[in-house]
Amino acid sequence: MFIFGEETIRVRKDGVKVDVILSAAPIHDAQGKLDGWSVTFRDITEWKMSQIMLQNTEKLSVAGQLAAGIAHEIRNPITAIKGFIYLMKNGFGDKEEYFKIMSSECERIEGILSELLILAKPQINKLEHSDIQLLLTQIVDLLKTDAIMNNVEIITEFLTEDFHIICDENQMKQVFINFIKNAIEAMNKGGKLTIQTQKRDEEKLMIQIIDEGGGMSEETINKLGQPFYTTKEKGTGLGFMISKKIIDNHFGEIHIKSVVNKGTTIEVILPFVNERANYLTEVSIN
Repeated sequence: MFIFGEETIRVRKDGVKVDVILSAAPIHDAQGKLDGWSVTFRDITEWKMSQIMLQNTEKLSVAGQLAAGIAHEIRNPITAIKGFIYLMKNGFGDKEEYFKIMSSECERIEGILSELLILAKPQINKLEHSDIQLLLTQIVDLLKTDAIMNNVEIITEFLTEDFHIICDENQMKQVFINFIKNAIEAMNKGGKLTIQTQKRDEEKLMIQIIDEGGGMSEETINKLGQPFYTTKEKGTGLGFMISKKIIDNHFGEIHIKSVVNKGTTIEVILPFVNERANYLTEVSIN
């Protein structure tokens, strides 16, 4: 039995916890009997901290880019509420109906702010069963205003049955917000953005994000994921790299297909809950 590259946490003599990579191999004597073990620990604490910093940097960047759309989305219900307050103050119309509409608008504002806080608050790696299609619907609702402002129509084509994955919901939202926002921004002349879910096989679900933007060359696709390489004027180049890392840690895959002047398709393949679920719940995401 060999152990190679297993991430774990150990406690030093002074009580400080450190992240390490553990490798172990058996040592046999001349007769082939087990004589001992060769065990190595490599301290990766600083590397882990740098990964967290990269993710936090990207979340701040995404939150900043979303600010204009969020402000626009919140301004609309606030304007409606102010208008109904004016009408009620001056004795016009049905106050009960006004209250219903105002309550609905307040719930809309609360929902937007809740989604925004998910991006801003510190993240704790927490694995849980999540309805991936419901999660995608929530993200589409969040980015709908951004899409409208860019003359983009978002079309969802989801499977009728529910599919649950085991994931850190906050990290998964970060990934799809990044991909969908990039797709919207790629269509500077507007167009349709299609989000599809398909059953890849008996264990995996494929999510496709299909835009009608300018597309990318093979050379550009090959460079995606390199730190600080970006096709956007104000991009950080970290978004795809971090998103790929998150998907990798969720036992998933990312594939990109693109044709210049025709558009880009991003495929995210994730394992859904099945007989492997008991195993996956015991694996920590790093």
